[in-house]
Amino acid sequence: MTASEPNAAPTGTMSSSAPPDGTESLDVGAPSGGDPSAPSITTTGQAVADTMEQVESYLAAQAPAAAEAAPAPAAAPLAPAPLPPLPFRLASGRYRSPAIGYQMELRVDVDGRRPLMRVSGDYWSVSGGTTTYFGSWTVDAATVTRTATEVIAVGTARTTWPTTYTVARVTIPRRRVFQPAAPATVRWSTPTGAVGATYVCAHESGSLRVVELEQDVEAGVTAFPKYDTGSLPSGGPARTLTVSAAYGEAGIQVLDTGGGNTLNTSGTHVWNNASLHGAMTAHFSRFAERPQFKVWLLHAARHELGTGLRGIMFDQQGLQRQGCASFYQVIQAATPANLREQLYVNVHELGHCFNLFHSFHKEFMTPPLPNRPGALSWMNYPQRYNPGGGAPSGAAAFWGAFPFQFDDLELAHLRHGFRNNVIMGGTPFGTGAAMEVPADPVQDTSGLRLSVRTTPTRPVLGTPIVLEIALTAERGQLVHPAEQLHPKYGQVRVTISRPRGDVVVHRPPVLHCMDAGLIRAEAGQVLPASAYIGYDATVGQVFDDPGTYRIRATYTAPDGSEVVSGTAMVRVWAARDEEDAVVADLMLGDEVGMALTLLGSDAPALADGMTALQEVAEEHGDHAMAVYARLALGINFARPYTPVAPDGTVGTDRPRDLDRAGALLRPALDASRGDGGMDDLTALQVMGYLARSHAAEGDTRGARQLREDAGRLASEKDVPTAALDLLRQEDEES
Repeated sequence: MTASEPNAAPTGTMSSSAPPDGTESLDVGAPSGGDPSAPSITTTGQAVADTMEQVESYLAAQAPAAAEAAPAPAAAPLAPAPLPPLPFRLASGRYRSPAIGYQMELRVDVDGRRPLMRVSGDYWSVSGGTTTYFGSWTVDAATVTRTATEVIAVGTARTTWPTTYTVARVTIPRRRVFQPAAPATVRWSTPTGAVGATYVCAHESGSLRVVELEQDVEAGVTAFPKYDTGSLPSGGPARTLTVSAAYGEAGIQVLDTGGGNTLNTSGTHVWNNASLHGAMTAHFSRFAERPQFKVWLLHAARHELGTGLRGIMFDQQGLQRQGCASFYQVIQAATPANLREQLYVNVHELGHCFNLFHSFHKEFMTPPLPNRPGALSWMNYPQRYNPGGGAPSGAAAFWGAFPFQFDDLELAHLRHGFRNNVIMGGTPFGTGAAMEVPADPVQDTSGLRLSVRTTPTRPVLGTPIVLEIALTAERGQLVHPAEQLHPKYGQVRVTISRPRGDVVVHRPPVLHCMDAGLIRAEAGQVLPASAYIGYDATVGQVFDDPGTYRIRATYTAPDGSEVVSGTAMVRVWAARDEEDAVVADLMLGDEVGMALTLLGSDAPALADGMTALQEVAEEHGDHAMAVYARLALGINFARPYTPVAPDGTVGTDRPRDLDRAGALLRPALDASRGDGGMDDLTALQVMGYLARSHAAEGDTRGARQLREDAGRLASEKDVPTAALDLLRQEDEES
């Protein structure tokens, strides 16, 4: 039996809301070898180490209790008191299914050091003698249940391919230490309960990922050995860390390949970027222009940029992030401070190879995220540490509080990021980093709350998606006016995670640059905005696949606060019938997307898009998407159009045609008075625009009627007063 995609039930298997007793859609149990793109890795030693750590911890905890409970000497011997049972093995770790059809590498992260309550995995397609990477998935927030016999993690997954089987249920029988680790069973289903594929994955390692590290050393340089974090004041427990141990604490097993070379340079040699890339090509025995969990680290003396440069991730030609270098010119002496910095520099530069940006440069990633200058992370600069709120900042404050770890979002990326966003040689630096979604602030004292939701609630493929944005002031303060909350003004950035696994940082096709005049919002005041986000300047049509989309927004307040919304989820449904398919095909053209963004146009370049909208409005007038076609066509007729010829000459204005505008817009407005059609704010804005158009043509009676109708609709819909204030302001300005 075969499956068209790995989460689906195999062909010929009945899907149901619950599996039959004793049966599974796909039951495979033989363990398999390691990552096909890497050498085989023996994991027995790692498993024993994990077990011994748990046993030692257990025995240490039992010792005081045993001493206190020791009986006094007695005339007759007493039966020994039974010891409590041994502790359970950790469920967290890496698991792998057999190489049959689709092979899964499973990562479970529910206990142990800094558990994130996530599960994730990668798929490989196995065909004959070839194994090919297929895709990745991750459950960002698993619900974990522990019983006396098993650990169960359930959650909805994001995937790099379109699938309706998005609910993952991972079950791991509990085993005591010294017992062999139990396999994990992954069962997929749809949100409605239809059962998909099942994979049985043998335990492979306590680590979540493994990477091979080859280290070369320049002559005259002593590569960093280890550092005792208790040597100097810090924010974490004292322990001895190597580079491998630091990544081991993050769940990443770093294997030193032992193939290091000494680069015999002169004592006065100075590196530049080109020579570093050439050195990697020549000396990195595992270097290849393809994605692989293999990385090169050069311990060097100096770089042409001077003593201030401690490290560099320099592999930016071709496939990126495969190598880095650390420079020891002023930190070579083995003092505690220098050893601490050597550890920091090496972990930091390798972090870039894993696709991690600086804590204070997250806004430059794709997608951009809020900067985290107060992060106590390997990826921050000690001298740029600034937790805000008047707390101590700078290098001394950083080192005094630094626990020698990555922050939570970076940890999630390392452990559970989609494979191509993490693996060396994968996506470009900064793409898909830090789990691809805006991070919630560690602390938010902005006094502002941002919320988003989409309209309509159950869109069919091709439906224009509108984002409703609401900024709530929890205390009186200066903010941007409601109209500037539209993403085209740049104060609000929208990030869309698509079912295919990529992330779009929405770039409006028309960006407005204007003076950011501020208003004072009173406590409890809600400032609303709505924005069509279905068309993007970079990717074109955004919602062009069925599946679940996750949307977040970030508002940059006047004081620099980054206010992040919750996640709005919208599922785009596939076409239900032939007419749905025809209308979707018309609505998903690039010219249609631009025409909807502009709310119509007479430009020859968009003529085909306007023709498609006209076909939807006229030939599919009863279809739900006809509302949006009429909206763009109607607004275009409600305003004049100034044509400009290719030679730059300006033609005669095409005047408003309010009769045709009304014939198109009134049915669209009527369809929006209930639960369907346009969102409430857009409907009010259309009424206001049409009223101003009538007033401009001298039809004061028609304008007044439209304003009165808008007032009644606002009352019925309980629209925030800020929306009505905006309409009144626009009327006064006109």
